[in-house]
Amino acid sequence: MRTSPSPRRPLSSRLALIGTAAVLAAVPVFASAAAANADDSFAVTTPTQGQVGVPEYFPNTAQFAGTGLSAGNHVDVQYVTGDGSLHTAIYGGNTRADDGSWTTVANFDLLGVGQTQVVSTVEEVAEDGTILQSRALTFTLAVAPNPANPFTVTTPYVTETVDSATPTFTGTGEPGAEIVITYGARSLTTAEAGRGIVDAQGNFSIVTDFSRLEPGAGTEAQGGVGAIFTQTLNGQPVPGADQKSILFYFAEAPVPLIPLTLTVDPTSLTVADVTAADKGVAISATGFSPNEGLTATLTGPDGVVVEISGSGSLFADDEDGSFSDRLTLTGDVLTGEYTLTLSGNRSGRVVSAEFVVLADPATPVAPGGNGGNAVPAGAGGGQLAKTGFDAAPLGVLAGGLLLAGLVVAALRRRAHA
Repeated sequence: MRTSPSPRRPLSSRLALIGTAAVLAAVPVFASAAAANADDSFAVTTPTQGQVGVPEYFPNTAQFAGTGLSAGNHVDVQYVTGDGSLHTAIYGGNTRADDGSWTTVANFDLLGVGQTQVVSTVEEVAEDGTILQSRALTFTLAVAPNPANPFTVTTPYVTETVDSATPTFTGTGEPGAEIVITYGARSLTTAEAGRGIVDAQGNFSIVTDFSRLEPGAGTEAQGGVGAIFTQTLNGQPVPGADQKSILFYFAEAPVPLIPLTLTVDPTSLTVADVTAADKGVAISATGFSPNEGLTATLTGPDGVVVEISGSGSLFADDEDGSFSDRLTLTGDVLTGEYTLTLSGNRSGRVVSAEFVVLADPATPVAPGGNGGNAVPAGAGGGQLAKTGFDAAPLGVLAGGLLLAGLVVAALRRRAHA
């Protein structure tokens, strides 16, 4: 954040004309004049005078703290900028406790390129703008707000849509530093898109590969890709310029969506087979996101959802999002058509397939008896069904009729003799 010079400081514009040397001479005099008419209760405890490596509170900023701030007053910080002028550095106001201790954050974004030393004046200021007390403070930041070799990403720019599946990323950085580009990949992992070295002129150009993205991911409709750029020099992060991130879009997904399919085998089987532990229905599916959880739903012939044992811990394959399993049923199994539905918990993709369960066929009984076992109705087996009648009288009647016929035939032959 850049802040404007305080309107109550006409001295700033005059000092800008005579350079940094004049400002450095004027700051102690200004501080002494203000302090001559004030007590010594106002103090700066952080940073300390001459401190080296003051850390960033936010980019380009440092946190100040102290004591002795009177109620109703506030703290201001002035510093010498890269062009030799004075600039107000306060960022976000002050916080004061009842005991007079205070904190504030100052922004030094107008220091010169590569400059880390800060020459400043910390002041206690009354509500009417009167400077009550002033303390000169010189310290060195750990990170230059305006580095000599800034770490930037030139292409692609934020939210740019790229046409290539392997775009070239360019930017600037510390000469000799290594740039590594990573992104969120399939199976909720992180993959490397590419790496390269910043040349002597402070530029890098890296051809990338995003083939580890989830199928169908990376377009604007799917949320794009967040690429993270990490800069290290001699294996160590570059202070204040170690990481960048951008969001960009692919015109077409680098990894196309895999067609969504679900097959069951067999599509028709008996109750005995669908309940057998070594048989059942073989399931094969494709098109889900790698390693995503799956929800399986089985609907019976009566339209009621059938509970599937173990269906709460199903996952697609880590690499290609495929899935395979075997389904068996237990308990009272209805005959008819069943519908199996698989849903991807992360991708939202849904696919269904049907199979039919048939009644078990009747078991035939070999001739000579059924071994004492009951024969299912309509099963045949060489036996007649009982009707309630006795078969012995029917045999006597048949024998009498045969004898009578023989007698009649003999009488007819004698008559013709």
